[in-house]
Amino acid sequence: MASSSSSSSSASASNVVSTDSHADDADLAKVWAELSRGEKTAQALESNLTNLEKKIDALLASVESQHEEQIGDGDGDGGATATTSTGGGGDDKDKGGNADGKS
Repeated sequence: MASSSSSSSSASASNVVSTDSHADDADLAKVWAELSRGEKTAQALESNLTNLEKKIDALLASVESQHEEQIGDGDGDGGATATTSTGGGGDDKDKGGNADGKS
């Protein structure tokens, strides 16, 4: 019976090594699957960030163009007001010149 227990021991030892090898393979497979999921998640995040960046760029361009239009309109109004005041003064001077010419 001693030989039978020693063969059971050696069989158990080989099963432990085999089980450890399978456990390592299973752990490696889990790690690989998690790594793959992580890469997919990273790609999805990168894609979402790229889309957000495009939207932000479009919003900034829109705001900048609206701001430039307002500045242009503001300068036009301010310029028209200033021009009217300055130009009006110039026109008044011209009119005054005409008035002076008439006088």
